[in-house]
Amino acid sequence: MRKIAIIGYGGRGRLYAQFCKNPLVTREFELVAVIDNNPDKIKVAKAEMKLNDSQLFATLDEFLSAPKVADLLFICTQDAEHYEHTIKALDAGYNIMLEKPIACSLEHCIAIRDKSKEKNLSVDVCHVLRYSGYFQKIKEIMESGVLGQIIAIEQVENVAYWHQAHSFIRGDWRNEQESNPMILAKCCHDLDMAVYLAGSTCDKVMSTGKLNHFNKEHAPAGATEYCMGGCKCKEACPYDAEKLYLDNLKGMPAAAYRTMWPHSRLMSDGKVTKDKIAKALVETRYGKCVYLSDNNVVDYQTVNMEFANGITSTLTMTAFSGKSSSRETRIRGSLGDLKCNTDSTKFILEVYGKKPKKVTISKSCGGSHGGGDARMMKALGDGDIATDVSMSIESHIIGFCAEKSRHNEGTPVFLKDYRD
Repeated sequence: MRKIAIIGYGGRGRLYAQFCKNPLVTREFELVAVIDNNPDKIKVAKAEMKLNDSQLFATLDEFLSAPKVADLLFICTQDAEHYEHTIKALDAGYNIMLEKPIACSLEHCIAIRDKSKEKNLSVDVCHVLRYSGYFQKIKEIMESGVLGQIIAIEQVENVAYWHQAHSFIRGDWRNEQESNPMILAKCCHDLDMAVYLAGSTCDKVMSTGKLNHFNKEHAPAGATEYCMGGCKCKEACPYDAEKLYLDNLKGMPAAAYRTMWPHSRLMSDGKVTKDKIAKALVETRYGKCVYLSDNNVVDYQTVNMEFANGITSTLTMTAFSGKSSSRETRIRGSLGDLKCNTDSTKFILEVYGKKPKKVTISKSCGGSHGGGDARMMKALGDGDIATDVSMSIESHIIGFCAEKSRHNEGTPVFLKDYRD
């Protein structure tokens, strides 16, 4: 049984910790340590995971200075901390499971890859969509030959209006100087799926996009810095913090929303109550007007990729979509067309000249990650992990080059210069 330590007991870290305790996912792991600089989260981890004080640490340095107790360290901290935490852990002799994105610059991504080779240790990236039944089924259909020559891969990442407001206007990924550009912070998975489905390296990238709407210029008359500060636009505004965090809990028993995301992000301990939400909406950035915040990441972006094997791939990231934070995928081939959406367990396959038919996938493959989180943990337990940093870095090269293109009015960027 492999012994696991986790740094960062937020949404992702807590999820992986729970998988370690779930025999339906894998029996291969034992959680032996949690590291977090938030005392409230440490307290929650202790209670939820039945850990003792000797298994709880406030900092990575404190953990690394203690006798080695784990075989594998999950790094689930904020993007800007990935590089420092990963390098320190590798120097201390730990194999790593690293939450995406790898780091906040291509130089740091490369340094992590090179350090893992130098130390002969693994760094695997949590590109969970590689393990999702949704994308694995798409790949299976593509490789069956029924679509003929694959000409184009089209993806749409519907962020959802409320998710944009929560994570990318009010939340930790709102400012690219403090984290990552939107195309990596949100769409690192989708860029990785472009590589996975194309089955090739990318030659050229072109990208356009900007912050179109969520700024002071579009603030309606009567808007106040905080939604609870007397705003005269609350009733008509879909982004009103009270609507997004309090009104949608009406009629729900407290037990149903006690750890519900994204509400849990407003709490220091992740335990949701209406009183704590109301307090957070007047004291934290989660109560701020979406037009009067300090966000600077894009709210709409397109990326056009040309792969070495001739396949063209497009990705559209949009904040302007409804409640469902879904992914749309379309594969265009010389003999057929495949249309897929993560909101449905049925794909539409049209072989040219024949009647379209539905291809059903398992219900467990639905949802934004298509069951990929649990499948990744099982693959890790089975020794069948497929997302080594040397492979995962390709999507990051695309992402950083897309940003270079975007900042230069969509000018094509050739990846060989960066790959070399």
